[in-house]
Amino acid sequence: MSDILDEALVPSVDAVESAVGDETVILHLKSGTYFGLDPMGTRIWAMLKAGVPTADICKRLCEEFDVTQDVVEADARRFLSELKANDILING
Repeated sequence: MSDILDEALVPSVDAVESAVGDETVILHLKSGTYFGLDPMGTRIWAMLKAGVPTADICKRLCEEFDVTQDVVEADARRFLSELKANDILING
């Protein structure tokens, strides 16, 4: 089984977003499902939209949020897997 951190993920064209303070709300147009992103999730989303490779996202988050690599990778795997399972992220 491959590691989601090694996948090239991009936001789906069916996902629209709206900023709410330092958080983001994403609506999947086809399913009508909303997702609320906390500040770290919002930062991951912004980097994905900017084309930052998923492997590099974790390195940047460790520096920006002063969190250990293990914690960031575990949280990122869970977060990215949920968004991919709901077609918010797709393989690019």
